[in-house]
Amino acid sequence: MKTKKKTTKKQPAKANIKDILIQAGLAIYFTVYFIAHHFLGVYNVRWIFYIGVAALVAYAVATHKKQKKEEKFAEGFCFYKVFLVYVIGCMIGTYYEEILTFCRSGQWLSRQGIIYGPFNPVYGFGFLAFTVLLCRNLKRKWWLTYIYSCLIGGIVETASSLIGEYIFKANAWDYSDKFLNIAGRTTIPYMLFWGAGGLIFVKFVYPGLSKIIELLPKRIGNVIMPSFMIFVILSHVVSYTALFRYGTRSENQPAGNAIENVLDEHWDDKLMKQYYDNPVHEKIGE
Repeated sequence: MKTKKKTTKKQPAKANIKDILIQAGLAIYFTVYFIAHHFLGVYNVRWIFYIGVAALVAYAVATHKKQKKEEKFAEGFCFYKVFLVYVIGCMIGTYYEEILTFCRSGQWLSRQGIIYGPFNPVYGFGFLAFTVLLCRNLKRKWWLTYIYSCLIGGIVETASSLIGEYIFKANAWDYSDKFLNIAGRTTIPYMLFWGAGGLIFVKFVYPGLSKIIELLPKRIGNVIMPSFMIFVILSHVVSYTALFRYGTRSENQPAGNAIENVLDEHWDDKLMKQYYDNPVHEKIGE
């Protein structure tokens, strides 16, 4: 007689429900963060962001221990890895600028370029450019990497300055009085500094950062990343939209539609000045 084979029950439903709960939790968390940030200010809610990141890291570590044989997340050179490098660059740039400002003035001021989240996109785009343009070939001669990094840093700073002035009517910096400046948007010494930073990043930071990102189990990473990406993208869109309207208000342009009315009501000049203390609608050199 043939014996019936015992069939093991598959558990995709449980895994799917768990993934949905994680995504729902992240959606609630980011919503609470947006609301709290808007009403309480930047420093009163940064701890909320840190708690969320710490919880995700702890969850990823615990899951990694249980699933050591699982395929790596963001293995190799892929979109998720590049995106996370951009975000990490934004955060490093924010704290670098704030520490530098504190050392110079004795005041701890917000230097994030995005309203929601400790993100400074100039540094993020710098990290992004280094990663995309230089990290595909890690065996390149060091002096070539240095030269390329100098050029990339100068281009990123110049492009960011032009976009800030002509699109958002604001200047985050003006180097017109600096030694060997280039149209007030960057300087040769700063480009040399970018070169050193790019060389260190390509040779030492990126390889280690890449390995750390790949420690995240693939399934967990794929569950977390969509919600996190929506948060980062939304924070950029809202911030840049509010910043654009902030610039047009400085030119005494009245609200022309319902969106601009909402921006004027909820992202008024008083709130915007908390995040963007730079001169508005002033050209480089004025």
